[in-house]
Amino acid sequence: MQISQSRGDEGPIIRPGDLVRVRRARWRIVQVRAYEACQVVTLCGLAPPHLGIERRVLVPFDTLDSIDRRPRPHVVRTVTWRRACRALIAADGPPGSLRAAQTARIDLFAHQLEPAIAILRGLGTRLLLADEVGLGKTIQAGLVLSELIARGAIARALVLAPPGLRDQWCGELGERFGIDAAGVDGPALRRLAAALPVGVNPWRTLSTAVASIDYVKRPEVFPAAAECRWELVIVDEAHACTGDSDRRAAVHAVAAGAAYVLLLSATPHSGNRESFAALCGIGALDTSPPLLVFRRTRADAGIGTPRRVHVVRVRPGRDEARMHATLARYTEAVRAEAGGGDAALALSVLHKRALSSAWSLAQSVERRLSALANQQTEARQIALPLGDPHGELIAADEAPAWPADLRLADAERERTLLAALHHSARLAAGHETKIAALATLLRRARQPAVVFTEYRDTLLHLRQRIGGAPLILHGGLGRDERLAVLTAFAGTPRGLLLATDAAAEGLNLHHHCRLVVNLELPWNPMRLEQRIGRVDRIGQRRTVHAFHLVAAGTGEMRLLRHLRMRIASAQADIGAPDPLSDERMIARFIMETGDDHCGSAR
Repeated sequence: MQISQSRGDEGPIIRPGDLVRVRRARWRIVQVRAYEACQVVTLCGLAPPHLGIERRVLVPFDTLDSIDRRPRPHVVRTVTWRRACRALIAADGPPGSLRAAQTARIDLFAHQLEPAIAILRGLGTRLLLADEVGLGKTIQAGLVLSELIARGAIARALVLAPPGLRDQWCGELGERFGIDAAGVDGPALRRLAAALPVGVNPWRTLSTAVASIDYVKRPEVFPAAAECRWELVIVDEAHACTGDSDRRAAVHAVAAGAAYVLLLSATPHSGNRESFAALCGIGALDTSPPLLVFRRTRADAGIGTPRRVHVVRVRPGRDEARMHATLARYTEAVRAEAGGGDAALALSVLHKRALSSAWSLAQSVERRLSALANQQTEARQIALPLGDPHGELIAADEAPAWPADLRLADAERERTLLAALHHSARLAAGHETKIAALATLLRRARQPAVVFTEYRDTLLHLRQRIGGAPLILHGGLGRDERLAVLTAFAGTPRGLLLATDAAAEGLNLHHHCRLVVNLELPWNPMRLEQRIGRVDRIGQRRTVHAFHLVAAGTGEMRLLRHLRMRIASAQADIGAPDPLSDERMIARFIMETGDDHCGSAR
């Protein structure tokens, strides 16, 4: 008997649990979702080669032939009977209880179940998972997704994540929850489109899609992605979508039409309340219920290992001190002429480069001198995506262009000041005390370490100066290159990984490493927490050590005080972590230039 034909106006008689034959194979109906012109039927294979595999078909476009069941007893072993009873009891739990969690391949922690239970019990539809780094936000989001799918509450979900985490998300959802998630990039969409009739949106054929935020926000991609009605939108590393940016606009537009929204960020609050409010408003409409926030610490979860934070003050050498003094003279000249305002912000970019490395400052000044000599503005690199057809690269760690407001009316005077600054920066780059301090620290540690810096050119300079064979991870590497670097690091007993923030978001390095070193302080204090979180995660069995190298007697000491103020503001609002301290002490040491020992604590 065929059951794909309608009976009057009632539609096809299709029920979960029925046995059917489809495309010359035997299946059990798992789920039926009815739409205006068709039904989406989820099937589970009953015999090889489809045994245990789920597939979806469209009725009436596919024909389902009913397989009559013969009502006869089936004798089984006691252990099989008990297993079936347990499954029936688990599936028949009270309203609001979890079903999919029992089959997930995860080590369950109580705090990881709470978001899914909250959604099932109707406590909220928009959630911010803001647990401390390493407490399993991906697992919690996967539980929510699998529970909603198991109940037929949703059929389509979109995960937005950094490019480097796309494959990780697909793997986690598949291996742990049995969800067939499709990684979406340019080639994947082209392959889908080639197999579909003309005019069919390939995004509509995906039940669970994982794509990078930067790819979806592209003008040529966004309309097709936003046209679909995603019933659940998960935004990983959601702190990257704050402020008045095209990232936030794209994510908000996609999430606003979803029934459920999950925002994931261990560092949602950087001390800037406006940015935090922008994050909390993603996907919200006037009629939306309030955002439900989950913020748990390791102490709340009763797990985790100790963390020790060491703020190491490094005294600049003579050439570095001269470089900072020369930069101060140029700064005074610009401020005297401009009177603050936009010039102050532009100057801060230049000082940020100087605190990253003398080499980075020299590179920026050299490009500016070249532009002045040619009477033109500094040429900018061609923006993505022309150089990134697959949506895999990240430009955030590239050297910034010279700010348009950073100039003097007298071009000859500006050339003179910048030539002196360039000369002093090149001299200082020959022996940078932070790099010397880093080499000393790594030599003493004799264990795997991850060193973070903000700029790609600083990272490449550091690789050359540090010696040995360090691995590098930055936004200019493609997916396969990143995977090769991480595989090599995991297989090196005393490996050294040099990384930028842009390339390291969401990485799990805790099985191999417990030592993180920050070459310079970022402006956003939560970046420090994200960096430490690469090794301070569930499963880390040793004490984690984080070293922040700070240039004593420079603007970096003021930056340190500013970061503490921003951390205090974030703690007052949401109980944010403090990546500049631990629960016992902050170690402060003075490392003398050229010395191979630490001085007395001060």
